[in-house]
Amino acid sequence: MPQIFSFDIFDTLFTRLVSKPTEIFKICGDRALQFGWINFSAETFCEIRGNSEQRSRLFYEGGEVNLDEIYREIANTLEIEAETIDKLKNLELEVEAEYLVAVPRAYQLIEQARRSHPNVLFLSDMYLPVTFLEDLLKQHGFWQEGDRLYVSSQCRKSKGVGDLFLKVLKDLHLSPQEFTHIGNNWQSDVAKPSSLGVNSIYFNDANPNRYELILQKYADATNGITSLLAGISRYTRLTRETQTPKESIIRDIAASVAAPILTAYTIWILQQAKAKQLARIYFLARDGEMLLQIAKELAPKIYPEVELRYLYVSRQALRMPGLTKINKAFWEWMFDDTTFFTIDSLLARMCLDHQAAKPIFEPLGYPEASWQNDLTAKERISLRAKLEQHQPLQSLVLQVAEQKREVLKAYLHQEKMLDGQAFGLVDVGWRGSLQISLENAFEIFGTRNPVGFYFALDKPTGGLKHKGEALAFFFNLNNSVGLRNDIDYRYVSAMEVFCAGCEGTTLEYTLQADGSVVPLLKHKSNEPALGWGLKSFQQSVVAFVRLLVERSPADFSFDTSPKLLREALDEMFLAFNNSPTQQEAEAFMDCPFFDDPNELYHFYWAMPLRLGDVIKYAIAKQDGFNVHRNAWSEASLQVSSPLVKKLVPLAIIQRKLLKRLKKLLLPK
Repeated sequence: MPQIFSFDIFDTLFTRLVSKPTEIFKICGDRALQFGWINFSAETFCEIRGNSEQRSRLFYEGGEVNLDEIYREIANTLEIEAETIDKLKNLELEVEAEYLVAVPRAYQLIEQARRSHPNVLFLSDMYLPVTFLEDLLKQHGFWQEGDRLYVSSQCRKSKGVGDLFLKVLKDLHLSPQEFTHIGNNWQSDVAKPSSLGVNSIYFNDANPNRYELILQKYADATNGITSLLAGISRYTRLTRETQTPKESIIRDIAASVAAPILTAYTIWILQQAKAKQLARIYFLARDGEMLLQIAKELAPKIYPEVELRYLYVSRQALRMPGLTKINKAFWEWMFDDTTFFTIDSLLARMCLDHQAAKPIFEPLGYPEASWQNDLTAKERISLRAKLEQHQPLQSLVLQVAEQKREVLKAYLHQEKMLDGQAFGLVDVGWRGSLQISLENAFEIFGTRNPVGFYFALDKPTGGLKHKGEALAFFFNLNNSVGLRNDIDYRYVSAMEVFCAGCEGTTLEYTLQADGSVVPLLKHKSNEPALGWGLKSFQQSVVAFVRLLVERSPADFSFDTSPKLLREALDEMFLAFNNSPTQQEAEAFMDCPFFDDPNELYHFYWAMPLRLGDVIKYAIAKQDGFNVHRNAWSEASLQVSSPLVKKLVPLAIIQRKLLKRLKKLLLPK
């Protein structure tokens, strides 16, 4: 039996660039106020527009009204000239058309439907004029001669009640079995037609996901900005095709979680750079790779005069050249508590080879054959105590640092960092150690200090302080401002993943015969991350930013402080971090996380929990059950075995009982 298909229109064939439909009314109010058509706020106009629609519905059959009737009620409320009312009504149509975009996969659905019957139907519970909707369908290539359009405001019948479907059946002399409806609303597009015997297909591509719903919730508090970000996120998801379920999840998280956070952060960076009239902004490798791509898209809108550059640096490449004295901060860096710690990894941090190290370490009781063994916490403390008293080692380290510093100076000069112009540094965080290392070198080189831009900042270790400015977007514990009063390690690991780079880490710099300096990378490319899907992740983030720049209407201002968005971004991020879906956890199961500064090894961000670790935690044989300290705990649990999932809550209870028992047994 050949089927004739009908399609819902809004959020099925079209969707808006704002996720909250009433934002259209507020945008109209903003423009009307600018044009001098109203003398009250956009928020008031939005309220009047919504209330007028509700009141109008009281007077018409089925409560279905059209735009003329709504604006007749607005005219009754405002008692303004008919000419102004016409302008306001036409303005709403203009804004709707401007903000509407086609849902890409809808074209495929309509093409398939026409194989069954050459003509399709369009059904909409909508107040907008039939001619307006038909023109939209034609303009976007959905309509062809012979198609029919049914609109609730014209028919005084609706999909939600079901009588609009009955009218279609009667008009076309169809039985319910010959009719299939496709739409995004479960009640009016699926449940209601199904109750009438009409076939239905649920097509929810354009429905906002849970992260976009969170952004939408903050629309009023952010002057509509988060609604626009949610709409751009949705449109990014809709326009980027994927081949596998994993790619779809990576795309969705990139567009819906990472992109809004990184974009807001980068807008803030550019705004601050403009306010301080910085000549250049240096994005520090590798966290800066993604942020630089975003900045290149945004800078023409915010600060086109600034020069954006990428600087190959790392903790390893900068800390040794910046070292001028052996102090507490040096030893804390050398013995930074990574999951695996060997003498080989320590030598890599000190830039010492085996030949230079053997006369030092072997007399201390560490034969070369043992240098690849992971040291326990006690062994690390013991080794540090011995080395802190070893003056020949410290002298050797300072000599190496001086040699490295000369090459670093040549590199920074090549990158125009020493020319005396004001510049900024961009690093995600978290203690600003790269900036401190550079400032130590700048003090010797005799150049100005930078302005550091961070996502969030904790206080530097070892009692160190920044010589230049160090500003933070999310929170700054150095001056007690922002959304946190302590470092939130959930953000630390997530931002490391969101800002992962496609190249290997920078180890040092090499001077070429022609006088140029080339950074020496651990690996040419970050193969573990690329194998996971990093390139696709980055492309989705950049696609979001480009759509924001290209499709944002004139109403959107890049001058508004993105710090106003922090609460919304925070809630969205925590939803992702604290309650990942099974599919999200599985998509990030093989996402690499580099724990060692020299990339001697890597873990995965969402590694399944091991039964042995859970048992050891339960009986207090170890402090945690994550495979590594930067693991995404919630996702790791999701991808663990059914047995481990059952045992983890029991292990937590068992551990709490042991702690209480210990307190009771300890002498007071």
